[in-house]
Amino acid sequence: MNNLLNLCRFPILSLLLSSLLLGVLPARAMTKTVGTDMATASKSLPQSIESNPTTDRVVNNSDLPTKLQTPSSQTLLAQATKVSPQLEKQVLEVLRKHPEVLLEVLQKYTIEQEKKQQQAQLESLKQVRKNTKALIGDSPVMGASDRQIVMLVFSDFQCPFCATANKSLKEFMAKNKDKVTLVYKHFPLTQIHPEALPAARAAWAANKQGKFWEYHDALFANQAKLSEAFYTETATSLKLDLKKFDADRKLADNFIVEDFKLGRKVGVDGTPTFIMNGEVVTGAASLADLEKALAKVKK
Repeated sequence: MNNLLNLCRFPILSLLLSSLLLGVLPARAMTKTVGTDMATASKSLPQSIESNPTTDRVVNNSDLPTKLQTPSSQTLLAQATKVSPQLEKQVLEVLRKHPEVLLEVLQKYTIEQEKKQQQAQLESLKQVRKNTKALIGDSPVMGASDRQIVMLVFSDFQCPFCATANKSLKEFMAKNKDKVTLVYKHFPLTQIHPEALPAARAAWAANKQGKFWEYHDALFANQAKLSEAFYTETATSLKLDLKKFDADRKLADNFIVEDFKLGRKVGVDGTPTFIMNGEVVTGAASLADLEKALAKVKK
């Protein structure tokens, strides 16, 4: 019996045992236990962005990527290698006397598959981040025209850390405007910043009249004043066509959502986040932080 139990460590039996699950273990119990292990495995996924006390973070789990799926029993069965009826009979006998063996094998198999998928995701994430040039799209851009070094900034106009980082960013771009292309991406954290989305809409509308960066700076410099009255007042001071400005604000949401989705795709979970040719800086970055990232990119 001990020899049979030891055989369960081999992949062929792991697949066979998993395929026989529905006839041995109640479906409800399986779902509950496997789900618990999946949650544990998901939590163990290495994070490419470390926790940072100077970053406002995503707080709604519904904004997170879709959960990984467990391979179905049918898939496992299809993958299983044929075994002799005698061996199958022995395995079934083991399961009748020791059903916990089946559960342990399936959990182990599920976790192993989770790890493989997670590793593939991380590799994909790494490749996407490196190709920041391809992520510019129609977003507001300033700085170097050659776009060899591209820095995406995912930001929220009501985030205090973003306002702090923006001061460093302005210094950095003043020194490196011929080396770095800066691209703004909207990442409003609406659950903690009620004016984040209205401000993003206003900035997006200002961009349609070629005044994004001026409007951007005004929003960060006056976070305490963010309101409908301020958005109109700022548009007026920048001599924007108010009728067009108001109309464009109503069209902004789909574009802002696309920026947010892109941020989640490349692993952004808080603001501000800077991604420069694959180098990531999070939180209220200092000039030194940004210069350090640039030095790594140029090597």
